[in-house]
Amino acid sequence: MGMMEIEQRLGWYGKIPAAGDFVNRNLPRELTAWWDKWLQHGLAALKQSQDEAAARAFAAAPLWNFAIPSGPGAGAVQFGCIAASRDRVGRLYPLCVSLYLPVGMYEPRMLDSAGEYFHQAGVGLLMAVRHGCAADQLERALQPARGAATAMTTVAVSGSASATNRGSDIMDILNAGQPAPAQAIAGKRALAWAELPSVFNPGSHTSYWWTNQADGAAMRSYVHGGALNATLFATLFSSYAGVRR
Repeated sequence: MGMMEIEQRLGWYGKIPAAGDFVNRNLPRELTAWWDKWLQHGLAALKQSQDEAAARAFAAAPLWNFAIPSGPGAGAVQFGCIAASRDRVGRLYPLCVSLYLPVGMYEPRMLDSAGEYFHQAGVGLLMAVRHGCAADQLERALQPARGAATAMTTVAVSGSASATNRGSDIMDILNAGQPAPAQAIAGKRALAWAELPSVFNPGSHTSYWWTNQADGAAMRSYVHGGALNATLFATLFSSYAGVRR
């Protein structure tokens, strides 16, 4: 499994404050449509509630990591991060980063080694939704996430979780526009939800959601059964109801 193959399986989609409409990089059309169906449904329910507090809660919602199996996930296993966002004129719509894999490519060791990937995906999203970077800048900001995705899949395939622990300067990576070497980042950061690798089933219909802590958010997690729906959207973006503290 080559580096380019994995990097080509990481894409992002949604709205950012620096753009006037939807932006998409490297996410296949069928996955974009799958995400849009759920997000539009959730946003419609939010608007119909006419609850100003809910709209404010959306704007202040934390970033959420996700592990979505192939059952409700448009035929692909997806690992990534989603954030509340808006476009240049203020229209609300989330922004998500997703690493999408055929179910047969998944190995449990991927999640064991995925802590750095989720962290770097969150760092990239923060640069877009809170610091206003443009689409091309976001693409560069996600290069460390691509390197971490390669590292976590390499560890899984090789069956070895060993890696060098030398530090890396993230700003140097961003400025160079190149992913960090896989061996330099695999295993650098523990997965916040330690039990997840033992319970995640890539062929099931149960998805897992937990806060990305790149911005210092407290750890919260949520387990959702079945298709992504308005209830899940409201849980993630309008309240913490049902979320473990």
